[in-house]
Amino acid sequence: MKSDTPKQLMNQLMKNLLFRKFTDLMAGRIILLLVFTFCSETISAQGTRLRNDMSEIVDVKTFISSLKTPDVRSRITFSKSQNLEDLLYKIQPAIYFNYGEAKTYGEKPKSFFTDFRSLNRINNSNLLINNIEIVTIKINNDLELNSKIDLSVFSNFKNLKYIFILSEITTTAQIITNMIRNYDEKYSIFYKIDKGDNNQ
Repeated sequence: MKSDTPKQLMNQLMKNLLFRKFTDLMAGRIILLLVFTFCSETISAQGTRLRNDMSEIVDVKTFISSLKTPDVRSRITFSKSQNLEDLLYKIQPAIYFNYGEAKTYGEKPKSFFTDFRSLNRINNSNLLINNIEIVTIKINNDLELNSKIDLSVFSNFKNLKYIFILSEITTTAQIITNMIRNYDEKYSIFYKIDKGDNNQ
């Protein structure tokens, strides 16, 4: 009479091995899923952090008001707001770079005016940019408003502090934000809608 004990023992051992392989396989899949989820969340968080690092883009009046907010600790904010208002509203030595052609008015220009189409030509020109503190970029149409502004073209502007987007087309802060590429935290970016009337 043959004994079934070795057979039963062998079957039990096989079941245990198969169960272990199954649990090891499931554990591996769970670990892989957790690693994938963690990596996805990390990448997503980095993208969000990069967007959050970008200063809020607001209209010019709001930006100037924020600089004028009383600061008990110092008068630096007031001086910044006064300097910006001078750059925006008083006649300054300036460079006008439109259609790829530069015209300089005055010595040591502080203001730089350009149209959207000329942005890519800035690095290929011999401009007196060492003292430029503000760049005004004019947006003339919907096509330009849906394009990108690469701030790296201003990397050689050593004293640049402000990027002013002047749009003839109705826009929003979010649309302007979406236009910006290669954001640099040393720049403050603000905008104005100017359709040729003085109500904006």
